[in-house]
Amino acid sequence: MQRAIMVTAGLISLVSALLKIRAVRRQPDAPGPKAMCLGLLAFGTAFLVLAPPHTVLISELLRVPNSGRLLGNLLTLASAGAMQVMMLHLVHPPPVARQRVRRRLIVVTLVALAMTVLLTSAHTENVTNFVERYATSTPIGIYQLLYLSCLAMAVVDLIHLSIRYSRHVAPMLRTGLRMVATGGVVYALHTAYKMALITSAWLGRRLPGDESTIATTLAALGGILIAGGTTLPVWGPRALAPWRLLRQYRSYRRLAPLWRELSDAVPEVMLSQPEAVAEPAPWTMDIRLYRRVIEIRDAQLLLQPYSDPEAVDAAQEDARRGGLRGERVQAHVDAVALVTGLRRWRSEGPGAPPAVLPRRSVGDASLARESRYLEQVAAAFSRVDASRSGAGVSR
Repeated sequence: MQRAIMVTAGLISLVSALLKIRAVRRQPDAPGPKAMCLGLLAFGTAFLVLAPPHTVLISELLRVPNSGRLLGNLLTLASAGAMQVMMLHLVHPPPVARQRVRRRLIVVTLVALAMTVLLTSAHTENVTNFVERYATSTPIGIYQLLYLSCLAMAVVDLIHLSIRYSRHVAPMLRTGLRMVATGGVVYALHTAYKMALITSAWLGRRLPGDESTIATTLAALGGILIAGGTTLPVWGPRALAPWRLLRQYRSYRRLAPLWRELSDAVPEVMLSQPEAVAEPAPWTMDIRLYRRVIEIRDAQLLLQPYSDPEAVDAAQEDARRGGLRGERVQAHVDAVALVTGLRRWRSEGPGAPPAVLPRRSVGDASLARESRYLEQVAAAFSRVDASRSGAGVSR
């Protein structure tokens, strides 16, 4: 079970590194993507090395007791250092980032050298519960404290920088950075647990539970969150694509009654040929929804001068009295303007509509917002039109 957990976490990290190679190729001179890619490679390799019984097998192959553990711990520190390099270059300008990276790399290098000397000079045997077994050994105790202290500083740095940078980025990257911060918190718990094992052993006590199982689970969970968070902008949009298509299709269908009413009355706003407005294919859903939103907005702008000003003025207050809040108030007002404008347009004629219809620019993100808002307008339009009163409100 422990081996499966560690191998899974390692493979996820390695696959995540492969996903970031494209970013490295696009920005060959940027240190951030390179550091992230190297960090994920080291992270994944560390999990594979530390997975039982791989650690013992590597130690026996190298003929140095627990050298496999040393290799896994050094790879973990290298990964933590690389993640710090990535975050420092994201948060700070290059001169400041380089200065802070230099200090951290010096500390990691000195700790790695000290750990190597301490473990290779100590008399140990290959065991699974290494920390618990050798916690009272002075060289191994120092080895563990150096390793865990350096890892703890790196984790705290990673959490702080991730949270700080997440406030100024796009939603997908923000979610990824928060996943990284959460993984850092899990890794902090892993480090605290290892510290508690050493302290308990020096005090002659023993913590409940199996060290290997608890430490493995915490390390793997933290690693998966960090690897997943750093690559979320790559795989996140693909994973959410089915949901986005479903959401767009639902919006397309919900806007159909309102669009049909407006396009029948004001056909000049239509961007598509009549034969092209049949049941939409999934791969054209975003284009069709975009057109539908644009056509509704164009009709709304064209009909606005024909709406009843008194009904529109009263609509907002009526909506609030009816218990509507937020965007639903404005949606009701827009619906009243559309109903009254459409009635006057049909009864009195269009007069002289503008020669050039104004266009509303909608990007991918605003398309989702626009379609959600127009769904509220469409629902309010149906209620208002059915009530035959420009001021009628129904929740």
